[in-house]
Amino acid sequence: MQTIYLQQQPIKVDAADLIQAGGEGMVFRLNNTAVKLYHRPTPNHQDKLDYLFASGLASQLPPTVLAPCAPVTNAQQKVIGFQMPLLPPHSLPCKQLANPLFRQKHPLTPATAVSLWQQVHATLTQLHQLGVIIGDLNDTNLFFTSAVWPTAQPAFIDADSYQVAHFPCPVAMPAFLDPHLYGITDFSARPYFSEHTDWYAFTVLLVKSLLGVHPYGGTHPQYKSLPARAQAGVSILDTAVTLPPNALPLDTLSPDLLHHLHRVFARGERPSFPVSLLAHAFRRAATTRRPAAARHQPRPTIGSHEKVLVTTNGLIEHVTMLPHGRIVIILYEANCYTLGRLGIGGKLTETTLFTGAPGARFALFGGRYLAVNAAHRPQLLILDVDGSQPQTVTMIETAAFRDTAVFAATAQHLYRLAGSWIMRGSVQNGHYVEEAIATAHKNQTWFQASPYSEAIAGYHRVFAAYRFFVQTNRGNYDLDLPPLATGEHIADVGLAFGRDTVVVGLKVKGHGRVHTQARVFSLAGQLIDIWQEPADTLEALINHYPLAPRPALEPATKLWQHPHGVLCQEPSRLLFHAQVEASA
Repeated sequence: MQTIYLQQQPIKVDAADLIQAGGEGMVFRLNNTAVKLYHRPTPNHQDKLDYLFASGLASQLPPTVLAPCAPVTNAQQKVIGFQMPLLPPHSLPCKQLANPLFRQKHPLTPATAVSLWQQVHATLTQLHQLGVIIGDLNDTNLFFTSAVWPTAQPAFIDADSYQVAHFPCPVAMPAFLDPHLYGITDFSARPYFSEHTDWYAFTVLLVKSLLGVHPYGGTHPQYKSLPARAQAGVSILDTAVTLPPNALPLDTLSPDLLHHLHRVFARGERPSFPVSLLAHAFRRAATTRRPAAARHQPRPTIGSHEKVLVTTNGLIEHVTMLPHGRIVIILYEANCYTLGRLGIGGKLTETTLFTGAPGARFALFGGRYLAVNAAHRPQLLILDVDGSQPQTVTMIETAAFRDTAVFAATAQHLYRLAGSWIMRGSVQNGHYVEEAIATAHKNQTWFQASPYSEAIAGYHRVFAAYRFFVQTNRGNYDLDLPPLATGEHIADVGLAFGRDTVVVGLKVKGHGRVHTQARVFSLAGQLIDIWQEPADTLEALINHYPLAPRPALEPATKLWQHPHGVLCQEPSRLLFHAQVEASA
């Protein structure tokens, strides 16, 4: 509990109200607004906020910018942060628009894409007219509302880092940084950014969202890294670059837009982005279609005897591997959810569950009981799916973390959050019964279950600190991680299980860089292995563990250790490989 002062009135903020913790500060929910509190308030923070309020600039920023609206002080009247609007419910970072699985679940029509990016363009233009430069414009500080696609709207956060007057933007994300600024090591020294660098970042964001690939993404036989291709001007327009399998073809975009991309990413020019290009961004007959199957690159050799178990025109929403090696999948196609049971020889049975909107989440336990969670809801509907038609057992609720319901299932049990407890439940004699097995922190606990054993692992977030744990039938064990280096912070977290291990993956930011750290523990909490990768490979680490990550494999592709090989879950296909090369 911390006491802050807003308009000289004392207000208490609690760890349960924490929305997000970053390298510079923490953001808390305060009624229908938010407050950002700096970890280490400096005179520069106070001077910049004083300027924003005294000049009236804060109130002139476009409504799509979640701008500071009032200073927050401590008991000594020292500025320690500011109040700002709250992100609209169910907002998602722009990064999701380039995620292949998200793109398949939530197709972005050309009309919606054009409308969204016209709004982003208008906001950026208005900021520049006010003399404001964003500087660190990237796909994690630009959000969009996704509840209703046709009316999607952008929302800009981190306005306190914008470059205004003589106050610099002190940070930069490398993937969106203009290569002309690559040599700069300290962006806080003076204002380095300009309207041209903002439009460069805007164009990167646009390409990623429309095609699903960074302008300097893909692979090239000579230039192996994104920065190397950026410095050489070798973009996805270069015929020697191979696009990722899930990227849309270049001819999705209009010739005029492609010409502009050539000027920016091949010639190194920095023109403002003509808004007229957005209205005609796509070729007349183009849609945001899925790439054809023929465009897939050769699959990596995970094992021998690859076999396609399931393919669908929709999506594979869920996979559960049963202890004896049988598999349960849930497909979503034509607004209908279907449960299928199969073995490595193929499909055995199929049961229609229900019709509904995409985004439902599932957990199977006891071999026959399915927990169903509709998107953005706290309820868990428990169904008995053993017969020809699903039968309702009960309806319960679970708490959320980051606005998403927290629940998971092992082979025998369903786990959820209730008040300050982690609950473990099962169906006995037709009735759902459960017991409290560990404590939880309000709105700040998350976990997932092992597909291989009766274990769950997760963390409690206490302000900016994370406390990791693993819970098995033998007890609850802490997973102790060494502290990060000075100036670094955890930007994202993921966990994954091996048969008798759990890996904690961290996306770490600091000093203008992003890297991935991995810590492997036994299910008794003993540290087994440590490694680090000099890039953001968290998604691949979590989805591929315990197999070694492979560059040719899509990060979103999920690998499972099967008793007789490896299951490979793609968005619309489930494959089986007869041999496992590596395990943990």
